[in-house]
Amino acid sequence: MDCGSNTNCKPINLLQFAQMASIYLRNTFGKERPTVGLLNIGTEETKGNELIKESYNLLKEKAEEKNINFVGNVEGRDAFSGELDILVADGFTGNIFLKTVEGVGKLVKKSLKENIKKNIFRTIGAVPALPSLMGLAKEMDYKEYGGALFLGVKKPVVKAHGSSDTKLFEYTIKQAESFVENKAVEKLIQEFEQ
Repeated sequence: MDCGSNTNCKPINLLQFAQMASIYLRNTFGKERPTVGLLNIGTEETKGNELIKESYNLLKEKAEEKNINFVGNVEGRDAFSGELDILVADGFTGNIFLKTVEGVGKLVKKSLKENIKKNIFRTIGAVPALPSLMGLAKEMDYKEYGGALFLGVKKPVVKAHGSSDTKLFEYTIKQAESFVENKAVEKLIQEFEQ
């Protein structure tokens, strides 16, 4: 949260992103206390620009009241540690982070493919590992995940990636269908009204 929608955010926006994402994960995936981290250049409270420092203080202050399981600042390298459910950022920073992750995924797939094809021995040696390699390739393919959900709007909205192809559109449509079936927007509105 956020991956490019709101490039000029205020601390209150980052608090709202954390709250909406927490509600979404609780209601859609049954994750009772999803962990929320703030994307930053370091884990210390005093790190970051003014937006991040003020957002950190606001998240820390309002976490209990807003039912947010805020774990603090998180560096980009720790985003995939498995200890974090939600990574909050402004749209500018979040989009750069997301596109970088997508690029790394493409690089890993390309490098693996090139290395396996370097010679016959590598190709033969890779055969037993192909199911694992194919699973990894699928996990790292951003097209498998569909578009970006827009939380905080009155109707379900899923934005497709700017470089979408038919595969990504298929997954985006499936994601939108799930978004509607789970009544995610209605549940967000209901929790905010309470």
